[in-house]
Amino acid sequence: MRLKSEFITNSSCASFIIPKKYLTKDQIEMIKDHINVANDWLVGRGPMRDQRHSDEWNIEESLNSIEGDTSMDNFDMMWFLLEIGVDEDHIEHHGCYGN
Repeated sequence: MRLKSEFITNSSCASFIIPKKYLTKDQIEMIKDHINVANDWLVGRGPMRDQRHSDEWNIEESLNSIEGDTSMDNFDMMWFLLEIGVDEDHIEHHGCYGN
């Protein structure tokens, strides 16, 4: 298992919550469509530059937040969120079982 800024990657599960007040409308749409954005726009950049992505996260939008979770974390969501300009200070992230 790799650890990156306390955000678990390549683990069996992971999750995040971001208050929407810290996101632009474009960032919210990119998070909701993260697989297509990563495949169309981010290929060739960062740690996932040589991959086509299909390991989609479950993304839920509520009135006040965007939440995501996965049971098989092969998509580097932390890198993606930082790449689209989300401030890391506004991301609450958890590993398995809320750790």
